[in-house]
Amino acid sequence: MLSDNGTNYGDLTNPFIPKASVPSSPSKTRPTDGDIAALREGLGRMDVVGRGSGEMAVERAASKENKRELDRFVPSRSASLHHLSQSSSTLPTLALESDASISLDADASTSSLSLSLGIPTSNRRILSFRAPPPAASHATSHLDAQRNYLLHSSAAANRGTGSVGPGANQAGKKRSPPYLPDRVLDAPGFADDYYLNLIDWSVANRVAIGLGEMTYVWDAESGAVDALNNESDDSKPVTAVSWSPDGAYLAVGNDAGEVEIWDVEEGKRMRIMGGHAARVPSLSWFGHVLTSGCRDGQIHHHDVRVARHKVMELHGHTAEVCGLKWRPDGQLLASGGNDNVVNCWDGRIGQSVLQQGQDGVPRGHAKWVKRNHTAAVKALAWCPWQPNLLATGGGSQDQHIHFWSTTTGARTASLHAGSQVTSLIWAPHAKELLSTHGYPDHNLSLWTYPGLAKIYDVPAHDARVLGSAVSPDGCMVATAAGDENLKFWKIWEPRQAAKKADDERDARGQSKAVIR
Repeated sequence: MLSDNGTNYGDLTNPFIPKASVPSSPSKTRPTDGDIAALREGLGRMDVVGRGSGEMAVERAASKENKRELDRFVPSRSASLHHLSQSSSTLPTLALESDASISLDADASTSSLSLSLGIPTSNRRILSFRAPPPAASHATSHLDAQRNYLLHSSAAANRGTGSVGPGANQAGKKRSPPYLPDRVLDAPGFADDYYLNLIDWSVANRVAIGLGEMTYVWDAESGAVDALNNESDDSKPVTAVSWSPDGAYLAVGNDAGEVEIWDVEEGKRMRIMGGHAARVPSLSWFGHVLTSGCRDGQIHHHDVRVARHKVMELHGHTAEVCGLKWRPDGQLLASGGNDNVVNCWDGRIGQSVLQQGQDGVPRGHAKWVKRNHTAAVKALAWCPWQPNLLATGGGSQDQHIHFWSTTTGARTASLHAGSQVTSLIWAPHAKELLSTHGYPDHNLSLWTYPGLAKIYDVPAHDARVLGSAVSPDGCMVATAAGDENLKFWKIWEPRQAAKKADDERDARGQSKAVIR
């Protein structure tokens, strides 16, 4: 096809023939108003529909120009981000919104998992300590306590120790507490009175116990039981019993202020010693001297060999003397009373420097007085392997055990027992102390010394333990309680004799035997 100026543009009507470009001259061709409107319409359509692709084209052009300035390891942004966002300034906001949605999804999944497992959604540990279960009824409380202690002992045995507290078992050996007694005897009529001392064990392996108005002796070897007196109209309640050092005689205090001496082998009463104005709740022997404590606070020394038996009076208590204990060497006497006082007395009797009473009997005063306890002091014990060490225990309002040096009179240590302390027994072959307790636990506790760590607790009786006594070999302990039971516990093992070497040798390994 020819134009007016003779130029051949080809057949424009044939669709298979490409259209030739028509050159335009700026000077001759000028855009019309219709062309400008169409261009504007096309640009507007491009801004609405193809804005993202246009920006990507611009970015690609810019990346080609700044190719050397970009990091080749950083990938280019995805086109979808530009497609979703209206501008490049919204990309950080888009990233934060995506992280928030992820965290919300994680919280929702955590909440649903906690709800299905029954775990609280608060910031608490999954395994946490809880409050102890409610206390059992009184009828089965002792059974539950024994069950709990047995479970504790089995768990401790699996760990390789049966002790509680740091340094409780220094040797690292297994220690099984005696949760069950070796023997239980019925003790009907045993008085539930904290201030009385109604049980004692002799060196001849006999146990004496006061039950009401009767005194019984149980032979631990043969199992025979003998009654020392018969109930009659003039019988008086027994308030204290104590064996002589040789185990041949038994002293019995009664409610009338009298002290009786019984020959156990013959089964007869040797003599009756009066002088007290009220009941006698405590007795203690040293040699031929028997010391008795009275409810009015007085302490008398009796020489059982002479007719005028009262040889000395001790004044230092203002209330009932419920604890008396001679030191084994007889140099000192310890006493405790319901006035919360512990007194230590000089053991010398009948010295000329002492004051004389109205009846010519010497009067003694305490060597030192301690008022640290806040309740009655009944439990007293002298240490067998440290003679100047005295242990004292207080009642239900005190619940403390104090240790005293009788040389200086100073308190060396103290521990809180947690319940009423009714008696104390030192281990003869180990550095340990056994304490028996009344309200509220009714248990036996074994402590180390001087570490004062608790080795174990044993639930002993259904009522408070009121007294205890140790066997001659130092292994068994008898306890009597208000539940009218007499129980025997194996606390310590017998002492092992040291093996003697047949042939002593020196440092070089040579024999020291002398050839004669």
